[in-house]
Amino acid sequence: MESQNQPRHSRYGDPFSDQDPDRHGYPPDRADASETDTLPLTPGSRSTVLDGQRQPSDYGKWNTRIRLMLCLVIPTYLETLDYTVVATAQPHIASAFNRLDLQSWIGTSYVLTSTVFLPIYGSIADILGRHWALQCSMLFFLIGSIICTGAQSMTMLLVGRGIAGVGAAGLVSVVRIIISDSNSIDEDNFMSTVLVVLYALGYSTGPIIGGALLKASFRWIFALNLPTIILSSILTVFLIRPILRPAQPSQRLKYLSSLHKLPSFAQSSESRETPLQKFLRVDWVGTILFISGGILVLLALSLGSTSEAQGFGAPIVIVSFAAGFSLLALFVAWEYLISKYILAAEDEHFGQPRRFPGFLYACPKWFRLTEPSIPLDIFKNYDICATCFAAMTGGMVLFSAFYFLGIFFSIVKGMDPTHSGAQLLYFSPGLGVGVLIAKWIIQRLRQPKYPVILGCVLIPVAIGLLSTAIAGDSQKQLNGYLFFTGLAIGLTFGPLALHARFSQPTSRVAAVVSMNLFFRTAGGTIGLAQLSAVLESKVKSYLANLGSAVEALSETDKSALESLSGGSLDSVDSILNLPPDVRNLVQDAFRKACQWSFISLIPWCCVAAILCLFLSAIPEDVLDPTGAREKEADVTMGRFGLQQPHKNMEPWRTVPPPRGLVSLVLWPIRVAFAYLR
Repeated sequence: MESQNQPRHSRYGDPFSDQDPDRHGYPPDRADASETDTLPLTPGSRSTVLDGQRQPSDYGKWNTRIRLMLCLVIPTYLETLDYTVVATAQPHIASAFNRLDLQSWIGTSYVLTSTVFLPIYGSIADILGRHWALQCSMLFFLIGSIICTGAQSMTMLLVGRGIAGVGAAGLVSVVRIIISDSNSIDEDNFMSTVLVVLYALGYSTGPIIGGALLKASFRWIFALNLPTIILSSILTVFLIRPILRPAQPSQRLKYLSSLHKLPSFAQSSESRETPLQKFLRVDWVGTILFISGGILVLLALSLGSTSEAQGFGAPIVIVSFAAGFSLLALFVAWEYLISKYILAAEDEHFGQPRRFPGFLYACPKWFRLTEPSIPLDIFKNYDICATCFAAMTGGMVLFSAFYFLGIFFSIVKGMDPTHSGAQLLYFSPGLGVGVLIAKWIIQRLRQPKYPVILGCVLIPVAIGLLSTAIAGDSQKQLNGYLFFTGLAIGLTFGPLALHARFSQPTSRVAAVVSMNLFFRTAGGTIGLAQLSAVLESKVKSYLANLGSAVEALSETDKSALESLSGGSLDSVDSILNLPPDVRNLVQDAFRKACQWSFISLIPWCCVAAILCLFLSAIPEDVLDPTGAREKEADVTMGRFGLQQPHKNMEPWRTVPPPRGLVSLVLWPIRVAFAYLR
């Protein structure tokens, strides 16, 4: 036994290190950095050498980019297309089975599974490797699409949608993890922009494609996925499998082996790790607890926002909330115990006093091998908490804009579904413009936090303008503000994940990326529940306090108004078929309710903006670990300051990048003077 005063050597990161991380969560010795942290070059690609470091040339970079885009474009576009097309076609699909009362569950069953499985794929991508995690997600998506295509009942269709949601979670999460495996912010920024443009393209073309396929049969909506997902799976095997990050060796086993707690098989190569060892590494208990609790909470939010009788006071909603939060509390406790077992092993090895419950010191082998599905230590980092909250508010605004503006156009404006969907297309160009502006800012300022701050400040402004346009009658003004809202969301869409990814060590890329996506999607569910509750409350309040407006109605109109409490508000057609005077009152009620629904999002957005103001700056050696950008600049144009710029140097390069909020405000002025000089 080694002496007690021997220094501890827990240096493998992720919840095992007892060293205090710095602001970015990196252990002081950066022990987790390795050659495998960077995206490898494609076979046969050319490279340059800078100070002994092998760097991909432009040919190698574009070779890798083209391979990734060919393989990842299809699943990314399909996932977005599936969501938007089905959202448009829900009433027609439910009508084919004569179950219009279950139409909302076509989308709900998909959203529930695609949300709760997002964080789980982060752990799977590390244990099985990126390639097999992506193949598993495409397999689930394919199986779900097959079931939906051949569904003979509404129940069978809903089961297929749930399975497809499991695959969709992987398509979203693993694709983003693969992009984030690049250790260069320039590569990550480029590929992230491509992905978000695909999202915008899916949101734009989804309603149009859905309408065309519905003319033949709703089954073509799901059958479209079958050949394309098979093609994508084949391309993945032949084009990008060699360059994807393989299964990561268990840092937990390495450390336990160093303490002589387990045989030293963890030092062997990944190929020698047995399937049983990989199986035991998966946090099955935590996964079941998180999925069960998450589904119950999201289900309660969905039921509470659509319940006709008691809303969030309905017994089934209360029970679902209580059971869901209880399971999530058990999940947090379970993850805490798993993460602390490594410290208990240290105590036992070094003869330290016991700090934890006794069973941690005598747990079975399977417990020793289990790795946390969600490392709770990442939430000790301020930047992770702030970016996750901002992602949640972004999801609230994104989902609410699509769903509740659709309600506004259908009920208040009286548009048919085709024209209502066409009005929402103004959001997508704004989203694309915002993404391109964010890409340019990151290229110039070398910090993802600046477009995040700008976007988070503009989002509450955009929501406020959108609410004023809803209160007015100008369709052009509403379309313009919808474009502006998309621009504000686009500024944060990619940079939030970028900042979160580079604020943590590369060993936590999968966990950080999947959690950021989870909070964005969960925020959409929370936002829809909140806006539904506000909408229902405001409509009832407005109709109950009409006052003198009721006296001016005829007896027939009064009876029609009184009958609204009997269920006439459950159908868009029934509202549009009301007598003109009554219809105007109901439409005014929905107009004001939609306005207040969007206003209710502003406090969330303001809190997110305040939190993001204090995001820390990420060091350049983390954004570009090889120093290729700086060294190439030295070789081509040397070191020049403001006083002596090179004749071929762009003027903005002579201005130092901003390091704080004040310098960020002054930076455009300094750039302008540089160009004038």
